[in-house]
Amino acid sequence: MRNFAFLLLATPIFAQAPVGVDQAFFKSDPRAVMASCADRARAIKPKDSRLLAEYGRAYLASGNRPKAEDAFAAAIANDAKDAETHRLIAYAWLKNGFKPEAVAAFDKMVVSDPKGKNAFSKSAANLMDAGMTDKAVEMMKRAWILDPKDWQNCGDFTRAAVRNGKLDLAAEWAVKTVEAKPKEERMWNELALIYADGGAEH
Repeated sequence: MRNFAFLLLATPIFAQAPVGVDQAFFKSDPRAVMASCADRARAIKPKDSRLLAEYGRAYLASGNRPKAEDAFAAAIANDAKDAETHRLIAYAWLKNGFKPEAVAAFDKMVVSDPKGKNAFSKSAANLMDAGMTDKAVEMMKRAWILDPKDWQNCGDFTRAAVRNGKLDLAAEWAVKTVEAKPKEERMWNELALIYADGGAEH
């Protein structure tokens, strides 16, 4: 028993980091870090469409657009009808300042999965945060038409509107949130927190 306990104590608690990955690596050029980490992730899981879209976001942020576009193309090839995959690609473009490419990707999302209400509502919040209010409302209306009883999607858009100081728009969607499920205590609590947090994500 003592020998077993000794072995446990002698065993390193943490597995060693891969070769070439140490504190100096993470203190180097952030663009090199993000690209290298995305490369390592892709080597481990190369075919997941949503992860490929996120690898692409890292490549795009690192300044390597061709590599990002390759990851996006692979993502769509693996699951062309997944609305969330398209949303993640659109968000990657949007996050890195490529608004025309983002809008085109959002439009492809709607065509690829016309019933992707959750991806639509997330896209609406992404667009709102990017200052594209009209496009955000258009996208959110698509989600709402598909399911006007989804109070959580309506609440998420209310939160985005509050976060961006669009209080008239927030009030409109807060009413839709209430109308969706007026006797749901979680809904009322969510609205309370939206205004308590100033729309910040939680």
